[in-house]
Amino acid sequence: MNKISSKHFILFIIGVVIISLKTYPSIFIDIGGRDTWLASLIASIIFVIFLMYIVNICNVTKTFDINYIFAHSMPKALSFILMLIFIITLFINAIEAGALEANILHSTLFLETPVWYALAFFLLPSLFIFNKRLRTILIFVLVSVFIIIINGIIFFALSQSYKDINNLLPVLGSNISYGFVISTLLILGGFSSFMIAIPFLKFIDKVEHIRIHTLYAGIISAAFIIISFVGVITAFGPLRAANIFYPEFILGQRIEFGGFIEFGELFFLIQTVIGFFVKYVLSTYSILLICEKYIKNKRIFIGIYTFLIFVFSNFLGMNNYLLYDALKYLQILNLFSFVLLPIIVFSLYYLRHSPKKSLMKKSK
Repeated sequence: MNKISSKHFILFIIGVVIISLKTYPSIFIDIGGRDTWLASLIASIIFVIFLMYIVNICNVTKTFDINYIFAHSMPKALSFILMLIFIITLFINAIEAGALEANILHSTLFLETPVWYALAFFLLPSLFIFNKRLRTILIFVLVSVFIIIINGIIFFALSQSYKDINNLLPVLGSNISYGFVISTLLILGGFSSFMIAIPFLKFIDKVEHIRIHTLYAGIISAAFIIISFVGVITAFGPLRAANIFYPEFILGQRIEFGGFIEFGELFFLIQTVIGFFVKYVLSTYSILLICEKYIKNKRIFIGIYTFLIFVFSNFLGMNNYLLYDALKYLQILNLFSFVLLPIIVFSLYYLRHSPKKSLMKKSK
């Protein structure tokens, strides 16, 4: 049965939102400094409002198919171009997931393992999932995101003793700077990856509670990210945190339990390996859902697609500095494709197809 519930959709949103921002917070701390946690709070509020705005339009217009919304919001040629931009952004987010997964494995524990080798173990299992029905995706997401949530809670509890709240002070000591504003926008770009999950909206069987469940998803995701930024800054201070590629990995190395057990890195690896695999699978499956009418041979398409992901991810994953520079531009791209474009498209669709508009046409 190709249906999901609005409760399941909570995990779809969490699965694509939290992993990137939790993995490379140093990019944003480098720009926003000590107050980046406050920037994440502001970005979280905007994110939840934006998330509710998009879902509310779908709910009010009774339209949950993103293809239909793009196609009927503006002229055909323009809607095609905008949808193509949206698909390209999904593809680039899939590249991000592959590149980071391989780079993390290569630059943390498995230094001698080539990036391409790590990528092979990342991409090959995905080929099995893409040929399955939505029910397989649903089970995979439910299990994976549940593990990520439990893993994150345990990691938070075990790492508390290694943090100093004084590293957050003084709050807004430099007032609201240009870097603070840019950091807020870039974090919002990371949050906007929830649009990866929007193509799955059309599979929700009962939408009565979609708004409240979406609100839960937004609040949970925001809480994870804010706590992560606070944790990294309080653990290392803003200067040190801004100069570590994967701060939570280093924080995990500090964890000691019972005086003899040291296993903190395991939490980071579980989070990143499972989290980026979820993001990659959902990004790719969203492309398949959007383009299903145009894909003549699914196996050939997936084969070419996977090869392109392998090439680009391997290129980016081999150089940490190149990868981190690219990640900054990814947040800007997300702001355009996953924030600005949806606001324009969904707003125009609402103006054209709102219930009041429909009633006026019928009365005439």
